Amino acid sequence: MKTHNFACLFDIDGVITKGPNFIAAAKPAIHTLMELNVPVVFVSNTCAIESEKAKQLSAMLGITIDPEQVVLAQTPMRTLAEYHNKHVLISGQGPTEEIGQMLGFKSITTVEKVCEAFPELDMVNHMNRAKFSDMIKNQNVVRNKNFHPIDAIVLLGEPISWESSLQVITDLLLTDGNPSVVPVDTSVNRSHMPVIACNRDLVFKAAADLPRFGHGAFLTCLEALYKNLSGTDLVYKAFVGKPFEISFQYAEIMANKLALAKGQQKIDKIYFIGDNPDVDIVGANMYNSLLQQDVDARKSISGFDLITDPTHLTATSCQSILVCTGVYDPNKQLTEEKEHWKKPTTIQHDVLDAVKYILKKEGISLIT
Repeated sequence: MKTHNFACLFDIDGVITKGPNFIAAAKPAIHTLMELNVPVVFVSNTCAIESEKAKQLSAMLGITIDPEQVVLAQTPMRTLAEYHNKHVLISGQGPTEEIGQMLGFKSITTVEKVCEAFPELDMVNHMNRAKFSDMIKNQNVVRNKNFHPIDAIVLLGEPISWESSLQVITDLLLTDGNPSVVPVDTSVNRSHMPVIACNRDLVFKAAADLPRFGHGAFLTCLEALYKNLSGTDLVYKAFVGKPFEISFQYAEIMANKLALAKGQQKIDKIYFIGDNPDVDIVGANMYNSLLQQDVDARKSISGFDLITDPTHLTATSCQSILVCTGVYDPNKQLTEEKEHWKKPTTIQHDVLDAVKYILKKEGISLIT
């Protein structure tokens, strides 16, 4: 069996899928790589359960994709052990508490539970105002006095009700996690509790002609509100997901584990295939720049924590490949990208062309 010293990392939305639809070029591309025993890992800023996403990909591609081959927006939070024992508020949608537990967080609450403990917080919805008035008249008990203050905020993805989440998260930031104790002045150069976030995507490509708002749009709103109310910038203690290097590191670790389990060589080169210049290409290029640094003195370009794993972090380069089946549209955007970080190593039409490019670079027979 021939061994290879490179791995291929793929974004999902806009590369493998487009909204609910499957991009036909993906199936022969992924099949060829896996038949060649090239380590393949999917790196998406979606927030979901890795095993469920692996099942979806397996069904689409007609080949078994293991959960270990899927790195989602939140996946690298497994390495943030210092926060796993804190009481955290987790924001997002879907099975957020289950996802939080799978990441290692042991004490979790949600925006909905905070609203139950403090019914007076969510007043954007006029129906809530009416319910609150009735509660005061009929029960005369408004707050949960046993509420345990929040120690940190974990932002997994955009919530369904932005207005409620923006209000409650801002309240927690301004009250050090306990809305029942409001500081005398919430607007004078104050620090706030740790905020951990993932997925900075402003937009993503779905079935609509124009890109849709992503979690980055929600974070932009939160940052603006906190700045206006406190007079200081919202500061993230940790950030995972693309374009941050920790997600590329985590994916490389998974790819190297796959390679070593099959008796392959350790990975020396990484190819990353994505559709979003602002996220995929910026991230891959930042990671390539990180890999050019001295191994013993590597410093994050984005300014956030890195993983240390000499056994499974062995790559020395990361090429960025931009495809035209998602956010990037060659008919509407200049191919000669002026911003350094957004300029890909190469632009290919789709994922199949991207794989052909990789195989040619590696001196492997092209797909016929």
